[in-house]
Amino acid sequence: MSSSSILEVIAVDVADARAAEAGGADRIELVSAMSEGGLTPSMGIIEQVVGSVSIPVYVMIRPHSRSFCYTPADVQAMARDVRVAKELGASGIVIGALSGSGEADLLSLRECMACAEGMGITFHRAFDASTSLTRALLAISKFPSIERVLTSGGRRTAPEAAAELKQLMELGRKLQVGVMAGAGMTVDSIHSFVRQTGVTELHFGSGVRPGGSFGLPVDPKLVVEAKRRLAEAAREIHIN
Repeated sequence: MSSSSILEVIAVDVADARAAEAGGADRIELVSAMSEGGLTPSMGIIEQVVGSVSIPVYVMIRPHSRSFCYTPADVQAMARDVRVAKELGASGIVIGALSGSGEADLLSLRECMACAEGMGITFHRAFDASTSLTRALLAISKFPSIERVLTSGGRRTAPEAAAELKQLMELGRKLQVGVMAGAGMTVDSIHSFVRQTGVTELHFGSGVRPGGSFGLPVDPKLVVEAKRRLAEAAREIHIN
């Protein structure tokens, strides 16, 4: 197993992004409306955040929270949002879609992915709502521009899905698709989680905020500790 690790932190504004970078985060996922699971942030916020940090900023591309099934009009809006994010200097996008039957719907996102050429792409937690995580990962692997999936292993939180995430990690390695674990991650859960799953890309939101609340800003001290524990756990599984 590789000893490399990545800590991604959710930011909703410039203060969050700066705090995440100060704490040693490797990447920002920039979103708005966390009460709705995360939607596309405004042009102004994207421009401010990209101009305020030096680490990669991945922008959420999600036009509404009704479902992960998108109409042609939705996709047109999403493609425009991708172009805007790229023009404003974002390093990547976070996107996903499902068909009416719950399968990963990559065909509807072809225009969006074409607009993101040269950017990193993460398939977001629509993955967890798919009918079959294995089939979804196989479908995603057919699109080389998608670097990774963000997943809680189909459970409410990632720590609850250690067995599922270990299997997904092993399959992802064969398919050359990264697996990043997110949802419910806390600083205290990092060590045991990494050892159980082998997953060394972790996504933190409320877990690096005081009291675990999105009503409060990112705490750089919690990011520092998360980064330290993740690096330590990644080294251990590499040695063992």
